[in-house]
Amino acid sequence: MKATEYTYAVANIRCNECRLLTAQELNGVIAAGTYEEAARRLNDRGYEIAGRDYAAALEKKLSGAWALLETLLPDRSQFNSLLIENDFQNLKAALKAFVCGVSADRLVFAPSVYDPAAIREAVTQNDNEKLPEPLRHAHRSAYRILNQTRFAQLADSVVDRAAMEWSIALAKQADHPVMERIAQIRTACTDIKILYRCVKAGKAASFTERCVAACDAFDKAAVIRAAGEGMESLFDFLSHTAYDGAAQALRESPSAFEKWCDDRLTDALRGAKTDIDGIAPLAAYWFAAQNEIRNVRIILSAKCSGLPEETVRGRVREQYV
Repeated sequence: MKATEYTYAVANIRCNECRLLTAQELNGVIAAGTYEEAARRLNDRGYEIAGRDYAAALEKKLSGAWALLETLLPDRSQFNSLLIENDFQNLKAALKAFVCGVSADRLVFAPSVYDPAAIREAVTQNDNEKLPEPLRHAHRSAYRILNQTRFAQLADSVVDRAAMEWSIALAKQADHPVMERIAQIRTACTDIKILYRCVKAGKAASFTERCVAACDAFDKAAVIRAAGEGMESLFDFLSHTAYDGAAQALRESPSAFEKWCDDRLTDALRGAKTDIDGIAPLAAYWFAAQNEIRNVRIILSAKCSGLPEETVRGRVREQYV
């Protein structure tokens, strides 16, 4: 795919970036004295929040951002590395529903690469060959674990690891540096979160090894060995990598770490602001839209709970625009 084939799409995205909340506008929402005032400010910027049930409005807003991208992408498959995680989430939902004998029709993650209904049908029929090729190995492994041991945590971890590995593989197929950069950052952050949780829970190295995916940020075997020696050993290992900030954030709290991960990705995508062709501006817009919805959810939830403004400001992510 030639970069120049994205010229119209990028021009359109530049116009739509103006509709994203700016840092100043987000500050205004945070500073609103009540939930109702915050909702009004957001509605003035295109949201359709009615009452205190804001979930549907946020979902609609994000769906609109994706619908725009779908009309602009010259080749939708170039976004597969960003979407494949939802396919694996749909696989997990279908597997658990099948094993437990309940319906998964309402448990759908979108947008995705493959049809969620087709994934549910293949899992319900226990027909591995009907699944898309990226999902087959994870399905076999997770089904075996759930069927034989009911160890849902390990089954989830096996599927999540496959999602990360396929995200990197598909990003390499896209043959654009920004797509692989995104996949590598997301995988490294997910690995660190897994390692942290495994240390906290006292998991064996054999369990951790099955959960952690390979990425460019650090040697997998070495980081697992470090985690096996305790939390300080893990933090010390990370301090000698490009993810030193992750260790510092985790020392503060898991929520601070989640914010650090989102902000790191936003920083990595800022270079797309100067691109006039190619897929990078579209990928940046998609993450900016998701980040905005994440921030709005954090703020509105905090307003409903009566949390102080200072606490809210400490939780919101950096804005792309």
